[in-house]
Amino acid sequence: MHKELPWLADNAQLELKYKKGKTPLSHRNWPEEPVPVITESLIQTLGDEILQREGSKENISWQYEQCSAEWHEDIIRAISLIGEHKPSVSARTMAVLTCIANNNSAQLLDEIVQQEGLEYATGVVIARQFIARRYESDPQVVTLQHQDEGYGYGYRSETYNEFDLRLRKHLSLAEESCWQRCADKLIAALPVIPIVRRPFIALLLPEKPEIANELVGLECPRTHFHSKEWLKVVATDPRAVRILEHYWSQDIFSDREASYMSHENHFGYAACAALLREQGLAAIPRLAIYAHKEDCGSLLVQINHPLVIRTLLLVADKNKPSLQRVAKYSKNFPHATLAALAELLALKAPPARPGYPILEDKKLPAQQKTRDEYWRMSLQTLIAIQPQLAEEVRPWLSAEAQTVLDSYVSVPPKAVIDSSDNSKLPAILVSPPWRKGKKKASASYFSLPEITLAPQAYWSPHERWTQKQQTAINHFSAIPFNERLACRGMDTFLRELGFELPRWKFYEFIITGQLDALNIQQLQAYTAIGQLNYYQAQQAEYRHYREDAASALLAEDSTALIQGWRTFQRKFNYSDEKRWSAWNLYLIAQMPREMAVSCWQQIVEADFYYTGVEYLLSVLGTDALPGLNIAYARHPKEIFPLLMNYGATELALPVARVWRRFAAQRNLARQWILQWPEHTATALIPLIFAKSGDNREAALSALLLLYKEGHGELLQTVANRWEIPALWPALEQLLTQNPLDNYPTRIAKAPDFWQPALWRRPRLISNDQPLTDNALEIIGEMLSFTQGGHFYCGLEQLKTFCQPQTLAAFVWDLFTAWQQAGAPAKDNWAFLALSIFGDESTVRDLMPLILAWPQEGKSARAVSGLNILTQIGNDMAPMQLHHISQRAKSRPLRDSAMEYLQTVADNRGLSQEELEDRLVPTLGLDNPQALIFDFGPRQFSVRFDENLNPVIYDQQNVRQKSVPRLRADDDPLKAPEALTQLKGLKKDATQVSKNLLPRLETALRTTRRWSLADFHSLFVNHPFTRLVAQRLIWGIYPANEPRLLLNAFRVAAEGEFCNVQDEPIILPPDALIGIAHPLEMSAEMRSEFAQLFADYEIMPPVRQLTRRTVLLTPDEATSSNLNRWEGKSATVGQLMGMRYKGWEPGYEDAFFYKLGEYRLVLKFSPGFHHYNADSKALMSFSSLRVYRDNKSVTFAEIDAFDLSEALSTPDVIFH
Repeated sequence: MHKELPWLADNAQLELKYKKGKTPLSHRNWPEEPVPVITESLIQTLGDEILQREGSKENISWQYEQCSAEWHEDIIRAISLIGEHKPSVSARTMAVLTCIANNNSAQLLDEIVQQEGLEYATGVVIARQFIARRYESDPQVVTLQHQDEGYGYGYRSETYNEFDLRLRKHLSLAEESCWQRCADKLIAALPVIPIVRRPFIALLLPEKPEIANELVGLECPRTHFHSKEWLKVVATDPRAVRILEHYWSQDIFSDREASYMSHENHFGYAACAALLREQGLAAIPRLAIYAHKEDCGSLLVQINHPLVIRTLLLVADKNKPSLQRVAKYSKNFPHATLAALAELLALKAPPARPGYPILEDKKLPAQQKTRDEYWRMSLQTLIAIQPQLAEEVRPWLSAEAQTVLDSYVSVPPKAVIDSSDNSKLPAILVSPPWRKGKKKASASYFSLPEITLAPQAYWSPHERWTQKQQTAINHFSAIPFNERLACRGMDTFLRELGFELPRWKFYEFIITGQLDALNIQQLQAYTAIGQLNYYQAQQAEYRHYREDAASALLAEDSTALIQGWRTFQRKFNYSDEKRWSAWNLYLIAQMPREMAVSCWQQIVEADFYYTGVEYLLSVLGTDALPGLNIAYARHPKEIFPLLMNYGATELALPVARVWRRFAAQRNLARQWILQWPEHTATALIPLIFAKSGDNREAALSALLLLYKEGHGELLQTVANRWEIPALWPALEQLLTQNPLDNYPTRIAKAPDFWQPALWRRPRLISNDQPLTDNALEIIGEMLSFTQGGHFYCGLEQLKTFCQPQTLAAFVWDLFTAWQQAGAPAKDNWAFLALSIFGDESTVRDLMPLILAWPQEGKSARAVSGLNILTQIGNDMAPMQLHHISQRAKSRPLRDSAMEYLQTVADNRGLSQEELEDRLVPTLGLDNPQALIFDFGPRQFSVRFDENLNPVIYDQQNVRQKSVPRLRADDDPLKAPEALTQLKGLKKDATQVSKNLLPRLETALRTTRRWSLADFHSLFVNHPFTRLVAQRLIWGIYPANEPRLLLNAFRVAAEGEFCNVQDEPIILPPDALIGIAHPLEMSAEMRSEFAQLFADYEIMPPVRQLTRRTVLLTPDEATSSNLNRWEGKSATVGQLMGMRYKGWEPGYEDAFFYKLGEYRLVLKFSPGFHHYNADSKALMSFSSLRVYRDNKSVTFAEIDAFDLSEALSTPDVIFH
């Protein structure tokens, strides 16, 4: 029986829906709507704008010497017509007029066609391909130039404007004879049109694809021939299309506005739609390189064919919208999707991902593995949802694809425990309250008027300003406003306020108080007036604006001052009033209060750049609130931390929304609510009894926080202010309801990616049985209740009843499915689920994703990942946060990780150094069985070498070269789990040792000391760091003299502390403990410890007894310049390695080493650029000097131990 093809035939005409206001480029087969009649004359006004601006043509410098002589007559004629009535002129003269006027509108061409005819308009468009107006920064200069192949076509070499391309529309509507004459004229002009413009002629004549096919072979030796990419829109010859694959940089099928990175393109979507309409499925291969872009992807996702989804699958990992398009396509066209997936998985060598960015060879295996897993999961999900698809698609699959399909269809369904056996399940999974059939009791309704509560502002007298902020505050608050205005002068004051200097120079010189350090030449180079040296008219205008701004300052007229700023920016900075400069709020804070408040509000209303907002708010207090509300509405993420200092009822709801919905700033929201409970209650109680919705849920969440934190009496006091007796009982009932009843009124349908039957199931602790399908659905519903990091309380029951590692595996599979579905924001709960059920394996797997996301344009997700690491809260999470803060390529990500770490440190009352001591996880080694891994018939154990690297041994005590592989005779349940745990331990231990050993090296170098209690908790009793502590020699130091070694000892395997005679000793309770430096020990002690370590076969993890030490001679000690390495050389690579030993790169020929108030300066020659250096290049030692307060001193002033540590590194590389 013949079956109907479940997708479009290969030769089908595509029927597409287009974006609102968008249509394909016209074609004679699809001419679309006729052109409307133009009633307003644009021709007669061409060039008039220039006269209005400059007064007369004599004030303008007309430059057209670069044009050939044959054009001069037309240019002179066009100039003479500016401001005059324009009669019928030649097509070339009309082309010049349009260029002078910079009028590229479609309406102008419509009027030309309407008045002069299509053939004339064709001549105008042809003439425009030879001439262009060059951009000039001086508005009094108009430069016309002939097209130069080497110069390209200015901003128009790779894209086209509305005027020229509008001709295609008129040609599609023309009668056949007229079209033929116009086409002949265009084709006849081709040989003389500049090469880079010839693709445009092919674009105008889609009915003649042979033009494009022929132009593909053209080359332009003097310029990049990027415009050839446009031939893809009309070329039909397969050979030509293959050649065009190498041209993609102009992204011709995407609409965009101009930027400093690219030219504008207003016809990308229309060109892509036209190509698909004209060539159908034959066009799909050439669109592969553009398929991840919005315009192209939005068209492809409508086409039901395996070739299309194959293309979308190949680019799915490029960005989030691409993944979402695949998910949408899979839902709409499952047959085509299943066919494409089966064919892809059947390939021996999967196709490469098309287009930019090109993956490095070393990253290809990992990328292909990830992509292969994604395809397999997608196929498995499709078959699970619609099992009938396999048979419906099979007839159209290749034999290899059918084999792949059979391997999935034949897999038996996973066994599930009897859903009727609920005795071992937690109550929430048996009878969840939202499934009981009872409607939630509706809350009482009260129409409560607003109650006024005066706003408050609080700034701690010990407000911690950064060094840069304090410098700016000291500089601009040193003298009063009027006095500063008088003594600094108006020009300088305006510069300090933010006029003239570009933002980057403003921050460099103004905010740092370095304006006076600029000389006249620098001021001329940096300021706006200095950049107008050649434009006398604009200099006069500038002085006029400056005088207006000065008058506004003297009159304390903030409105005039802001208007003066706006006019100045528009006039002198490319008509962009926000782009150039920034307001100095440090200085505005010194203005009279009313003027400062008004300026602040107008600045945020206009959304200008500014700096110093924290200080201004501290000065203005509650008067700044109206402006602060506007600033928060425009930039909530940046402004939200500033709300902490203000208690105001209008802030309560925005903060409550953050508390409920946004995990990243949830802690700040909590802080505000608890800091301003009265304002919170006053604003939010009326919302509790209003209409259901997000505002009510946010208000209830905030008030519940207040109630749980002991503010019940205050809530009652505030509620009683409405003088409604029933109000407080109703509110109290809401606040004391069963937490299990706090679920949404409407429960959303599960997303398409929710397929828990395909994932690793949570298992019960009591009987090791997996959860039922129904239980998994309930878990999904509970997880979907999540808002901003607030989890439904029923999820906590799962932690009691389910094995934690299985819960972690389940939510990781959920997270993976969410990612593969394009990470839809509305289902972000699938990501947040990691923070409640994640474990060490979650942290381990999440960290590389967090590091990679910023490079993929997913910086916000990376920051959310940091928050999830913080919320997981196990030993591994802080360590990985520290790793990210040190090693991430993304600077913002490193900074965010440092902020999270600082928050953790502040919450624990620790310094950064003390926190790092506590970042070492136990790795589960406090369990004696943690180092034994049971594979069933085989067992393996792990020990650690001197570098803390895990070493694996079998039952016969034979060291294994690598992690063992699974064998057929291994236990099918125990072995996979043991292997996973073994791999995890190996990976985690390696990561921990990479962080721990350098810190111990630094502790030895910097003579770090610990209290006895910290020594016990951090080293002796810690199951992992104990392994290190037993391989080091420790010193005992008096608390009042931490550099004086009283005694040395080691930590024995039994936990005893043994001295150099290997005799047990008792550590003094008030002593400090540190890693003993060899210079602190006598030669005899060092020798005896060395023998003791040799006897016990102890290998220290860092160089201690064998440490290189450097002691100066008496002559060297009394000198300020050390020259013992004179005549020696070191490579650049060796010098750069000094960074890990405390040395910091300075100038091109120097490194620095800080020792408290002293600084060592190592000089070498000839020097090198740190960002571009040959690591093997030799640098000769020049000098090593010591300074204190920038004055030269002798080496004798520095502690001998510290000096030895500093000099040991150059002693190694220059030795």
